[in-house]
Amino acid sequence: MEWKLLRQRNYKNPIEEVFSTTAESMGFYFFKPPLFMAKDLPYFKFFCSEWSDGDITLETYETQGLFINICAYYWSNECVLELSKLKKRFRNEIEIIDLLLDNNLLKQIDGFIKINFLDEQKFERDQQSKIKSIGGKASAEAKRLAKIQQTFNTSSTESQHVLKSCSTESQVLREEERREEKKRKEKIKEDSNETIANVLKSSESSSWLEVIAMQNKKDEQWVKLKIDEFLIFLLTQMKVHKSKSEFVSHFTNWLPKKIEGIKIESIKNKPFYNSPIL
Repeated sequence: MEWKLLRQRNYKNPIEEVFSTTAESMGFYFFKPPLFMAKDLPYFKFFCSEWSDGDITLETYETQGLFINICAYYWSNECVLELSKLKKRFRNEIEIIDLLLDNNLLKQIDGFIKINFLDEQKFERDQQSKIKSIGGKASAEAKRLAKIQQTFNTSSTESQHVLKSCSTESQVLREEERREEKKRKEKIKEDSNETIANVLKSSESSSWLEVIAMQNKKDEQWVKLKIDEFLIFLLTQMKVHKSKSEFVSHFTNWLPKKIEGIKIESIKNKPFYNSPIL
């Protein structure tokens, strides 16, 4: 009887609907992530201290439970969610949703809800993705050029050996060893900048990160993003640092110039308005 009734209501999965309805009546909520949910956004950061100190804990447990479900639904929709869709999804909790809006725990802009801390996390992920994409393309181009040069050098060397026709077996072996050694050195050069950068961004260098962050009145995540930008700069300049101290010295000299350049660029792009004629 229940199966036929649910089929008449056009539910695709009757068992799932019965389970969901029962769970909601007990104060729990479940949702299915949309098919278009970004693969690079499987989770968001949840800080226990921020939750415990936040205004949300002043509300009832039922309101808190609905809020965290809304956060998950908002995140799975890539932080773009219409208020009408939200109310349709949680149709039995319209009053609580209005309460969250009235208390500014949820915000509404042009018919879309906004959750600030999730929007900040998504922006941070998008920026990191762009930097990695640019760095990956620059690194691939550098490796491609190095491979072309290596192929040219190898072909030239082999041609000279054929023309001279005086290579012995030992000479051929030594030449092969030299080529392998050259490849190994080139590989070390390609990886050295990135290896040093990874060390600086790790917990091993947390004290250094904290000092740089304090000097610029930023957080450690900002410093890590600037290290990634500095890596891209080194790639464009074909500059390789062989030591950590050399890398750090160059970075600390480059960072103020980078910040100053951003300030100058923002001033140039600031719209100019003529003062009114008195």
